Amino acid sequence: MDNNQRLTIIWANTRITYLDSLQRYEDSYAVSQEFCEWTTSFNVYPEGLKASTLKVPTFKKENRTG
Repeated sequence: MDNNQRLTIIWANTRITYLDSLQRYEDSYAVSQEFCEWTTSFNVYPEGLKASTLKVPTFKKENRTG
């Protein structure tokens, strides 16, 4: 397991704990279900994280339409 995978698991765990502390249990459950497949299938399908991660556009470009 590489560092990106570990950081993803840590982020998800921290987010779930935070949402639970706010008693936002539906959001906590949604996050846990979202990351369940990622955290259990790293060794089987390591490209899964990269394939399912959204790319954020670069907003510093002058012309974003082209």
